[in-house]
Amino acid sequence: MSYENAIDAGIVPEGMTREQWYALNTVAPNATQVVAQNQTPGEPWFETAQKILTGLVMTNQQRELMQLNIERARQGLPPIDINRYTGVGVNVGLSQGTQQLVLYLALGAGALILLNSLMKR
Repeated sequence: MSYENAIDAGIVPEGMTREQWYALNTVAPNATQVVAQNQTPGEPWFETAQKILTGLVMTNQQRELMQLNIERARQGLPPIDINRYTGVGVNVGLSQGTQQLVLYLALGAGALILLNSLMKR
């Protein structure tokens, strides 16, 4: 199918160039159609593709975990508790003390800039 025919059929995601369409169709046929069907208005096509891929990866990981737990059950072993392995040692964001330090540094820098501009007058 040509790019123009794909546009007429509505299976080219919004914002996707001809080169991107051909490249993606070469690697994963029908992927552009899936992205176009799931794309919300105004959303870049690559963000839609990323959401789809994230869902597929998570589904595959769940399937693999289920197969592993079924195999462990056949061997008489307890299932893997995924809660023990998620989020280990991962903290996102700044601690309260660090947030205060950054705030004070920003206020101090602002005060110095203001003082410097007043002294030049």
